[in-house]
Amino acid sequence: MTHVVVTAGARTAITGWHRAQAGIAAHELAATTFAVMPNKPEMVLLGNTIGSGGNIARIAALAAGWQSAGAITFDAQCGSGLVAVGQAFAQVKLTGQTVVAGVTESPSTAWPNGHRVQAAFTPPGFADPDMTAAADQLAAEFGITRAAQEAYAVQSHQWAMDHPSEFIIGQHRDDGPRDVARLLGRLGPVTNSKTATVTGLAAARIADAAAAIQLAPATQAQHVGVEILGYRLVGADSARPGLAAVPAITSLLADHNLQVTDIAVLDIIEAYAAQVLAVCQQLDLDPAKINAHGGALAHGHPWAASGTIGLLTTIEQLTTAPTGTLGVTAAAIAGGMGVAVLTKTL
Repeated sequence: MTHVVVTAGARTAITGWHRAQAGIAAHELAATTFAVMPNKPEMVLLGNTIGSGGNIARIAALAAGWQSAGAITFDAQCGSGLVAVGQAFAQVKLTGQTVVAGVTESPSTAWPNGHRVQAAFTPPGFADPDMTAAADQLAAEFGITRAAQEAYAVQSHQWAMDHPSEFIIGQHRDDGPRDVARLLGRLGPVTNSKTATVTGLAAARIADAAAAIQLAPATQAQHVGVEILGYRLVGADSARPGLAAVPAITSLLADHNLQVTDIAVLDIIEAYAAQVLAVCQQLDLDPAKINAHGGALAHGHPWAASGTIGLLTTIEQLTTAPTGTLGVTAAAIAGGMGVAVLTKTL
């Protein structure tokens, strides 16, 4: 049986829309992370949601000098990065090749005039809520107060400041994590709904970033001490997209005869505090014990890239953990899907 290990990882800084990396195209962000991979891969799988088209995976691979590598671009919205990793995992097991799973997102170059354009996530006849409205609905359904959401966001910022990423490359640095406790209770709801509780503090900002993880068979490469054990992508209720991480996690764990209590390191992409807190309620998780290095509420949410960035955060925690420690990285996806990746310390 082929054991698939992480041989390298890198990410750019996560910077706000129209800020430090505003002039860097999506393929250039990706190529920056590809340039530090230790081996030339046979395959590149890249997640992206709002790029210029033209198979950005191939464009970025060529920019990195990987002419002989095959390249495919995925769009699974906020789950694109973890889907790319999952498909790379399957490719390594199938072929024994070295594969790079990358992600890139550049809202700044996609929408240079500041006008955001969003495609539909479902066809006519299916629920397709605005993501903020969906988070507000989850907050109401699960009794998650504005105060609880903002307190969770403050925690994310603090932990992100306490644990700067080891994987950042390039000249820029993250510009999101900061002391936001002074903002508690001071920001109004994002929407005009009378029942809205999601504020700017409890919703992740739009950001630019790219990331990459290289995978290979354990017998053929030096590695960082983390093995990929499996992944699962599932469909769920499109009316409640923020909960879709729940069936992804439970299905993945069932595949491996595990319980959520077996998982020591758990990172759930923080598009909204309400969404993460609702998932915690569903899985009986303590919010103070997940996303221990901070998440998108602190850094920003470069949609496709957030999953791989979250996995790098999981890896950082696993590399200092005892052998056999298990980690899960998961994301809820617009349109009602969920994705999760299972990892283990070697």
